[in-house]
Amino acid sequence: MATDPKLSRKRKLDAAFSSRKKAKSTSKSLSSSKKLHPKKSSATRAATADQLPWKTVLRQDIGELGDNGEGGMMELEEVEGVEIIYDEDGSGGKIVGFRVKEGDTKDTKSDSKVTSSKNTSQKETEVSPIPIEPFDAESLPSWKPFPLHPALLYSLKKRGFTQPTPIQQQTLDIYLHGSNSGEGKEANNKDKEEAARRDIVGIAQTGSGKTLAYGLPILHHILSQLSTPSSSDPNASLTVTPPSSGSRRPLQALILAPTRELALQVAEHLNATLETVFPVKRKDTGSEKGKGKAKEDEEAEEADDGEDVHTKVNSPPPVSVAAIVGGMSAQKQRRILSRGADILVATPGRFWDLCGEDHVLTSQIRKLRFLVLDEADRMIEAGHFEELDNILRLTARPPESAYTSNAAVDGEQDPVAPEDLPVIQDEITSNEELQTFIFSATMSKDLQKDLKRGQRKKGWKKKGAERDTLDDLIRRLDFRDTHPVIIDLSPKGGRVKGLQESKVECLMNDKDYYLYYFLLRHPGRSLVFLSSIDGIRRLLPIMELLNINAWPLHSGLQQKQRLKNFDRFKSKSHSVLLATDIAARGLDVPSVDHVIHYQVPRSADAYVHRNGRTARANKEGFGLVLCAPDETRIFKGVLNSLGRDEDDVPELAVDHDILDKLKQRVKLARKIDSIAHRTKKENHDKNWMRETAEAMEIELDSDFASDSSETAQKSVKDKKAQGQIVKLKAELKDVLAQPLVARGVSMKYITSGTRSRGVIEKLIEGEGHEQFLGLSKVKAGSDVVRKKQKSGKK
Repeated sequence: MATDPKLSRKRKLDAAFSSRKKAKSTSKSLSSSKKLHPKKSSATRAATADQLPWKTVLRQDIGELGDNGEGGMMELEEVEGVEIIYDEDGSGGKIVGFRVKEGDTKDTKSDSKVTSSKNTSQKETEVSPIPIEPFDAESLPSWKPFPLHPALLYSLKKRGFTQPTPIQQQTLDIYLHGSNSGEGKEANNKDKEEAARRDIVGIAQTGSGKTLAYGLPILHHILSQLSTPSSSDPNASLTVTPPSSGSRRPLQALILAPTRELALQVAEHLNATLETVFPVKRKDTGSEKGKGKAKEDEEAEEADDGEDVHTKVNSPPPVSVAAIVGGMSAQKQRRILSRGADILVATPGRFWDLCGEDHVLTSQIRKLRFLVLDEADRMIEAGHFEELDNILRLTARPPESAYTSNAAVDGEQDPVAPEDLPVIQDEITSNEELQTFIFSATMSKDLQKDLKRGQRKKGWKKKGAERDTLDDLIRRLDFRDTHPVIIDLSPKGGRVKGLQESKVECLMNDKDYYLYYFLLRHPGRSLVFLSSIDGIRRLLPIMELLNINAWPLHSGLQQKQRLKNFDRFKSKSHSVLLATDIAARGLDVPSVDHVIHYQVPRSADAYVHRNGRTARANKEGFGLVLCAPDETRIFKGVLNSLGRDEDDVPELAVDHDILDKLKQRVKLARKIDSIAHRTKKENHDKNWMRETAEAMEIELDSDFASDSSETAQKSVKDKKAQGQIVKLKAELKDVLAQPLVARGVSMKYITSGTRSRGVIEKLIEGEGHEQFLGLSKVKAGSDVVRKKQKSGKK
């Protein structure tokens, strides 16, 4: 069997380093035993920065996604007592190393300790069991049919989840009882074991609680393994014993998500469920003495209601949840993987990169207990299919002949060479306990029928074969269940409950006017979807010039900036997020009032998922489509794919008198942005040409060479453009300061006119519109033009 030459070299280097370290360790232990003063500090050598005893600095001001809102810092880690040393490598060069200093040890401890890492591991293995009192099922009657772990029930109650959503109810029915929709009956232990291994494919509307639908079974399984009853009484309290930190935790669940934001959100959601019962003990960061104690007293009073049975615990936590995503420190993620985690939430790209470096992680994937694909169809669209395909290969059971398909596709055998996988292949044992969860908001009906009938195509296609659909991906999954359970709760026509849809038919160049009108007429938290990054870059400066709180979210931004913009959008009640379809899947933004399709989506799935960012968790929401003439056919095709008619989406009423007044503002903003963009582009092109020529040591032609006259002309041109911008900005400022008055309202005599009655009263009572004088505050759904119903036959 062929092996990767890079991995062979890595094994040799590891073996050489191991022997060198062993020799150094032996010499150190001999020298330390001869010391007369055991209290003196010693030192331990560390080869790389990853082996240093890093400590996480816990802060109080970290935001919901880890961003503090200003500094853009995800997390801090520090190390103390480390000295940098330089060793000669024999050829005149120097090798950088680290020496970790140990503090003074107590007389009661032995002086023959060799390494600080050994002492640390011995100390960390001392874990204290955590008692969990029995949960009163009557306090959560809706969760009574589901015998979840008491710690999870306490968490659900404290977080306000008083009843399960339909997708959660049916998933737990299948996981715990092996039945669906309340059809389960009492089963023996064997039936329950088989029920707990059912593979589930869930299709439900966005915002229906799919994260907890697969998260609760995973957490219940892990906590049940760590729990022991205090007595033989079935109602006795449980004791949760965290695993020892002396060894690497085995990976039990892998959750794959299409985007970084969704992966971080899932990890945050699962950690919030755990920390409600097993909170992390934080150090007092207050500057005043007693501030930390006052906070603990306050939390103790809050918990003194007879319900909270948990106490703050030190690390290690009972269940460890970690996120592995791109755009963040790979070195830190390697340290996380070296310690191990029970649940990993990852994006396929970064996770597969780390798999190629970690043989232990690859072995753990083959022994997974749970595999979750969240929004699997989006992972294909995002270009992660190759990495996802490779990860699924690792979870598949080995066929009779290693790496050869056990089924024929189109009548041909399909061997897979081991060199196709960039990981070390060892002896593989069949993992029959793997349970697969697939959750999404959309899935074809034909695929559901095939899964129910068990007509999946087993085996892997050849590399050259076309594989670009979700149906093909799911057929490649090695389901341990011969008949996976399909839970289809998708709404008819892709329209979720509480969503009001509407459209505005306008010219392509007029979309900016209607967007600005809608954002002023119906203030709130609005999510605007565009089809390209260039569209966002063009629209963002215009919105900023019009004093609209708008932030971008697209794949062209760095991860830190994406999280920062996302947190800003969530923190402000009146804000706008200009996003591509990267924000259309899975992101749970609280109270998104409006979803605006600035450009019509190209597929029905994208339309459904975009609208799914609003009207979540049984709340109301509004979706607006700005449809240009050349997009009418596309939008009609989208609705036809959902089994709906074009007339199902009514028109939005627009006050054209106010719209005409807003056009002047938008035109000025466009003109300012156009001049600024043109000047910036000319300077950029000129500077780029000059810098490139200097780097290549070539001379520019006379057309490009700058002389004093050209520099003077450019300076005059720039000053002229800057003067135009200043003048236009002053004009725009005056226009923005002018009030927008509805027709029928007189500014000279505000209490007169056909629509002026009650204007003052509404303003005093807070019912009048803040931007449009003479109009009332109404929800966007109130401006929808209702079509008259046809009268029936007499």
